[in-house]
Amino acid sequence: MTTINTMYWNVGAHLSFNKSIQQLLLDGVRKGMYSTQFFMGNPKSYNRQNIDEQDIEMSKLILLRFPMNIYSHFPYISNLCGSVNSIAWEDDEIVNKKTKLLLKGIEHELKVMANFNNENNKAGVVIHPGSFPDRNKGLNTVIKSINHINFPENSLLLLENSAGEGNKLCKNLEEIKYVINGLLEDKRKHIGVCIDTAHIWGEGCYDLSKTEEIDRLFNEFDEQIGLEYFNLLHLNDSKVEIGTKKDRHESIGKGCIWSSNFDSLILLLNKCKEYNIPIVLETVYEDMFILAEIQSKLNLKF
Repeated sequence: MTTINTMYWNVGAHLSFNKSIQQLLLDGVRKGMYSTQFFMGNPKSYNRQNIDEQDIEMSKLILLRFPMNIYSHFPYISNLCGSVNSIAWEDDEIVNKKTKLLLKGIEHELKVMANFNNENNKAGVVIHPGSFPDRNKGLNTVIKSINHINFPENSLLLLENSAGEGNKLCKNLEEIKYVINGLLEDKRKHIGVCIDTAHIWGEGCYDLSKTEEIDRLFNEFDEQIGLEYFNLLHLNDSKVEIGTKKDRHESIGKGCIWSSNFDSLILLLNKCKEYNIPIVLETVYEDMFILAEIQSKLNLKF
């Protein structure tokens, strides 16, 4: 099997999960990854995979020998607002019951992933915050839902930016900042941010094909939120043009962001290296070979 033995950047990819975290990690090691991500169950269901203690302990041993950042991605169907038609934490008991079930699933994943979050490895749960027609009401309900979560020690929930499709929330730094600032202090320390490049491009916030826009992203993130909250980068090219409000992932160099040159991509990778931000590719893991080729041309050594 072909592997990537050394990578200058802290990068990996989303991998298939078959009921065992230790097997997922071993797969990541074989493929030369320093970060990885997986679905802890069906991405279209709130039912999560049970992870036994033996799997957790074996996974810890693997991470001692092969340090790797690891993230679970919560199901796409999650909506911390309740539903697109009825808001949570009000009078709709059906929606409230569904939201409580959602939070139990989040707490389960947080509890599992907290086992791997330490000084050598970063770990957490990535979530799409949700959708609601009234943005202000929706964002305030996302805050309420997160404040209801019982966070285990060392757990981290990462809010992912949206591409601005329909009524999806947290489409820009301002909305993410609003949510974080609205949280109770003891909840806020368990919150981070996952930035998806294809989503930023789709929303039209930043033209990531330009180096100056990479600098602007990091500067404005630091000014508005604080780079200490920038915990993960989803590195995806995009099938669509900038500002189309669509989430369409494409392999690196084959989409609309980086098809012409890699100058801004290299700057982005180096910025993540500088600030110790893990990177996960969400297309195919073979995209790592594109990054390895760039690294070789730049004569960078791990």
